[in-house]
Amino acid sequence: MKLTPRAVLFTCIKLVLMAFLLSVVLRQVHWADVETVTALGERQVVPGLASTIRGVDGLRYTLAVAGILGSLFACALRWQRVLSILGLSFCWREVIKLVFVGDFFNNFLFGSLGGDAVKVFLALRQRPQKAVILVSIVADRLIGLIGLTVHAAIMLIFLVGQGSLSGRSLWLPVTPIAIICAGLIVSGALLFSARLQALFRLEAIAGRLPFADQARQAGAALRLLFGKPRPLVPVFALTLCTQACSIGAVACLGGSLHLGLPLSGYLVSVPIVFILSAVPVTPGGIGVLEELCQLYFAAAGNPSKVLLLALLIRLTILLCSLPGLVAFWSYGRPRIEEIRSGLGNQG
Repeated sequence: MKLTPRAVLFTCIKLVLMAFLLSVVLRQVHWADVETVTALGERQVVPGLASTIRGVDGLRYTLAVAGILGSLFACALRWQRVLSILGLSFCWREVIKLVFVGDFFNNFLFGSLGGDAVKVFLALRQRPQKAVILVSIVADRLIGLIGLTVHAAIMLIFLVGQGSLSGRSLWLPVTPIAIICAGLIVSGALLFSARLQALFRLEAIAGRLPFADQARQAGAALRLLFGKPRPLVPVFALTLCTQACSIGAVACLGGSLHLGLPLSGYLVSVPIVFILSAVPVTPGGIGVLEELCQLYFAAAGNPSKVLLLALLIRLTILLCSLPGLVAFWSYGRPRIEEIRSGLGNQG
């Protein structure tokens, strides 16, 4: 893959940011147990990272693994439905393989292309409609983003109505949810409003792009997908299943560490952590996920346990994505060499 000076610069910036975030997180935790004295003179032992690891509940961790795997299967069903709405028919077995392959490379390929590029190359083996396949992947991620945002917003409104959140604990989730909602509203308006498209001359701008035809096809496909809400009902139902599995998995991981957080804390914070950690500010989101967990799960009161929660989330996702490696090799060496060549040309 070709490396340009700009790509090298951005990679170096990401590595520096990753190192900084990890150093910030590691300064908050202790490997060994720490003994403290309260204002009343009582001695308390705060478990360190080593004690926390030894105390992990195996049954709850197994349930967390099942939850992550369940979310991947729900994602596969959702993507298959999106492809069907766009007029492409993929068999269930092929969709499952592509989802696991994409998830594997999203976790193990720390470049800018990630697993989505690999999914496109493999999907084009069966269907030549490159623009539609690209739109289906983008739309699938967008639907997931909408689902997570709406879920977090509803839970936030419910907790505010109960008086459970105030001050910093309120503004911490409100700020990212408001920004994401604003971005989704603006994007939707630009996509569906002919008046706004004419005002900002989007058609003329798209016509100057080297991939103008693909851009027009992508725009038409997105309008087809989101223009009629009724076919999207099962898609958003599957999104709810995906979220339930993912949030339930993190709650099981927290329970296996005896974090002591209420379920409502996971219902509000997990969607925000997943959304923000997906932003590619560091390779693989390393450091970002850990710092976000320290920020949003601070109520647990033990930074060592929260760090281990972040590490277990990452480890469990990596573990559940390993079947994607087997699925990838099942495509055969010629296809793998073709993918490597395509990724190199795109670099």
